[in-house]
Amino acid sequence: MPFDVSASAPPLLSFCIPTYNRGGTLLPLVRRVLSVPSNDIQVVVLDNGSTDDTLALLSTIDDPRLLVRSNGHNLGVLFNVVNVLVQGAGTYSALLLDKDSLDPALVSNFLDFLRRERPECGYCEYGLASLVPPRWFTAGEAALRGVAYSCHHPTGYFFRTQSLRAIDVTTRFTDYEFVGHFPFEFMQAELCLRGPAAIYQEPVFIPEVLQFAKSAKSHGTHAGKEDAFFSPKGRLKMAVNFSDHISSMEIAPEVKRELILDRFAQGLRQSTVEFRRLMADESICDHYHIATRRVSLMETLRTAWWFHRQFSDRVLRREQPVTRLTQWRLLFGMVRRLQQAMGRHLARRFA
Repeated sequence: MPFDVSASAPPLLSFCIPTYNRGGTLLPLVRRVLSVPSNDIQVVVLDNGSTDDTLALLSTIDDPRLLVRSNGHNLGVLFNVVNVLVQGAGTYSALLLDKDSLDPALVSNFLDFLRRERPECGYCEYGLASLVPPRWFTAGEAALRGVAYSCHHPTGYFFRTQSLRAIDVTTRFTDYEFVGHFPFEFMQAELCLRGPAAIYQEPVFIPEVLQFAKSAKSHGTHAGKEDAFFSPKGRLKMAVNFSDHISSMEIAPEVKRELILDRFAQGLRQSTVEFRRLMADESICDHYHIATRRVSLMETLRTAWWFHRQFSDRVLRREQPVTRLTQWRLLFGMVRRLQQAMGRHLARRFA
């Protein structure tokens, strides 16, 4: 089927692929996306100064739906993964990492969903059965509670492209000290105030398998650092930064408080239960350049208490005066949210 994007309307969806020195996996990925027989898609590749044959391999593809851009030199992982999202012509931009994949047979349904429902932003789940209906959240509090700050794997995040440009994402969300490895959480939170959000549940996107993660080392994370993003210190830092971002938004004080307590429960789970599981996974540890180790139950409990004290001192005491009564209320609220967060996490794992 011939394609001529110059003779048609702008594409509905740009698949945005940031890349660096992964020409061997990037080429088959791009060909796989372009196998979708539709003028409603575009593939945008932003090369971050690769020193391998990435650009030469891409030059072998003759398809007007492919747009290749290059930074010329390495501008850092964070800038590249954010900047690629505003390079395309699509009404929507969806992130697709160069180590992941997608199912071409399911793209048409996803396009129909975007065209019909017109969400402001959202993300795609993995591994669920086809024909599972999307989850829908109205703009404002419902979208913030349902979609924002999810810390989902980044492939499959989708955004209305013009809205990303309107909030100036490449300037505001490329400061590593503030957004860390999670710039998309901040973007989604702000877009959730502009329009409805969705979780699309058909498995359009396919994350890399753990065996490949073991052999393909991370370009952006070296977990030997004490504050690596999935370490307890890294999780505390992001929970505090998420809370600071929530405090800066124009939403009702009671909504801010609820969202901040949600961030506590999320960060506590990530820094204890999830950290313990991750440190026992050889494939993930190899991917992030560290050795596995056993995290004892006692260490997990100490981390939980430390996280609670640190978050309370840095965030909760700033938000409201803390009396003995409010301390107990906050503690019960935190426990309730932790239970809810664990329930949602287990439901996703065993769905």
